[in-house]
Amino acid sequence: MSENLALVLSGGSVRAAAQVGVLRAVEEYKLEPAVVVGTSGGSIVAALYAAGLSAAQLEQLFVDYSKAKGRIVDLNWPGAVLALLTWDFRKLTGAVRGKSLEEIIAQSLPVQRFQELSKCQLLIPAVNLNNGQPTVFCDYRALGLEPDANGEWAGYVLRDDLTIAQAVRASISIPGVFVPATFAQEQDCYVDGGLRDGYPLNIAVRLGRAQRVLGVNLGYAGMRRDTILADGPLEILNQSLDIMIWAQFKDRLQDRALAQSRIITINPLIYNIGTFEVEYIPEMIARGYEVAVRLFRERGLAAGSSQNRERLFLSVRSPVSFPEKNSPYFNYLLANQIPKKTIEAQPRPGVLGQLRSLVRRRALG
Repeated sequence: MSENLALVLSGGSVRAAAQVGVLRAVEEYKLEPAVVVGTSGGSIVAALYAAGLSAAQLEQLFVDYSKAKGRIVDLNWPGAVLALLTWDFRKLTGAVRGKSLEEIIAQSLPVQRFQELSKCQLLIPAVNLNNGQPTVFCDYRALGLEPDANGEWAGYVLRDDLTIAQAVRASISIPGVFVPATFAQEQDCYVDGGLRDGYPLNIAVRLGRAQRVLGVNLGYAGMRRDTILADGPLEILNQSLDIMIWAQFKDRLQDRALAQSRIITINPLIYNIGTFEVEYIPEMIARGYEVAVRLFRERGLAAGSSQNRERLFLSVRSPVSFPEKNSPYFNYLLANQIPKKTIEAQPRPGVLGQLRSLVRRRALG
C-alpha cells in the first residue's frame, strides 16, 4: 500500500473556510499531500488546491468573496415564482440554483479537467439522486483503478468526463437547499456527497490507496446546540446532516482498511456559523490555521522541515482526533466560538413581499 499522504476535507458549507487555514499550515510545514479528497463544501477547497492554487491564493479568493454573498448565493427565484403561479411546489427543487458558484469555481481554476492536474490527485464524491449510487469524480486511470463494465470500482461509480467545476457543483448540492445538479445529455441528477461520504476517509484509503491520512472534519462532534430551533429550517437541516456525518465517521472507523491506516483528524469545532454566513470567512480561516499549527507543534513538527510527514504520524497506530474530546483545548474551542457581528437591520421587503412583486410583474407581462 502506498505511503502517500492523503488530505481529506469534509463537508461543512461555508465552514470549509477553516480548511483553507489548515492548508496554510500544511504548506508551512511542507506536508505535501499526493491525494486530496473533498466532499460538499470541502470539495471547493480540495478542487482549488489540487488544481494549483496556493493556500495564500485560496485565502485571498475566499476573503474576496466574503463580501459578495449576492454573487455566490443565486436564489432560485424562477422556481419559486413558477411554483406560486401554478400552485405546484414540486417546481421548486431547491432554494439556490448553484450556477453562480459553479461559474466562480470554473473561473478560479487554473485547469478545468481532472486529467490536467499535476500537483496532486483529486477525488470528489457525490450521490446519484436517481438510484442512490455513490459516484466519485476523479482521474481514475491515473490512480490505477480499473472500473468494471458498469463503471464501478469498490462500490463506487467512477467518472472522469465532467469538468472539475461540474463535479464540485454536484458535490455541494445539499438536498432542498441547492437545485440538484444536472448535466447536458444525461438524465441523472446529483446531490451532496455528504449523504454517503460526508467525511470521505474510505475514498482516500480505498480509491486513493493512501496509508496516511490527514483529515479536516468540520462536522458535529457531540456538542450541544440549544438555539438550533431558533436558527431556522436551514440550520436544522445542516445540523441533521452533521449528525449523520458524525455517525458515518464512527461507522467508517470499523472498516478494516481504515483501521490499518494512520489517520489524524482535525476538527476546529466551529458550530455557530450558519450555512451561508460568508462574512465570517476570515475568522474561520484563522481558526483552522490556529488549530492545525497547534497540532503540528504538539507532535514535534518544525516549519519547513522535510521530516515532518514522518514526525506527524510517529506512534499513530489507530485513528487520532485533535483536539481530543474533553481535553482542555477541546473545551476551550467549544467555549470560544467565533464572535457574531452586530449587523444593523436595513429596511427591505421580506421574502414574501419580493415574491409577490415578482408574481405581479410576471402577471403584467
